[in-house]
Amino acid sequence: MAKSKAEQTRGRIEAMRAVIDKVCKAPACTESGACRHEGEKDAARHMLGRLLDKLEDAAKDEAEERARTWAAVYERGCDAYGSIYREGVKYRAGQPMKERAAGIRADIKMARRTGKAPLVPDGPGLVSQVLETYRFDPIGEAPEPITFRVRIGAGSGSIRIIIENIPQEWGWIADQVPDYRGQMVTRWMRSQALKGLEAELKSVGEAYNADHGTNLMTDCFTESFRVFVESDDPDMLAWRAEFERKHPRRRTR
Repeated sequence: MAKSKAEQTRGRIEAMRAVIDKVCKAPACTESGACRHEGEKDAARHMLGRLLDKLEDAAKDEAEERARTWAAVYERGCDAYGSIYREGVKYRAGQPMKERAAGIRADIKMARRTGKAPLVPDGPGLVSQVLETYRFDPIGEAPEPITFRVRIGAGSGSIRIIIENIPQEWGWIADQVPDYRGQMVTRWMRSQALKGLEAELKSVGEAYNADHGTNLMTDCFTESFRVFVESDDPDMLAWRAEFERKHPRRRTR
């Protein structure tokens, strides 16, 4: 069986080191006090140095190529096989879920504080500057009654961001559709504003997350945790209220 290139290289290195480390016991060299094989050892040292330099350069090239490949993978978010690789800007390996949830709460709280467009009473120059640097933030501009809860899911495998107290006229659109019996019923659709808020909250949570190779084609899921953004439509709110009224000691969420 033919040897691989790595095995051949390893064999050459071992052979040259054997020549370098060999103790000469030739009678002629012993009697003269000068080894006639010293030149051979020098040649072996020189060749070994050249080979090790080439191996070092090859290792550097391989490391640089690997770094470039993975940089491209992280930039586009997946490799050639559809596996997803991503790290959030606030992701820390091994970070406890309590710290991640606390960080998400702090980010939402800060967004609520700073997301409003500042009002400058006088000075048109200042007003212009504020408006130029202001960026629309769905979290900060959401209606005042809305509140947020961040909870760690069962088994610490997920984080749930729950939106509560959503004004019906702001967050929901009533759509009349026929049910299976042909009777018209109300189906609640999310407004564009609520969709934007949910997407922004999802991005806040995903900043603490990482994915090391999820592939939907093979049902492989390698996210550090899952981020869910939840909100109840008016019908679900009515059901929860009725359930908790009948069962005061039990909560639905």
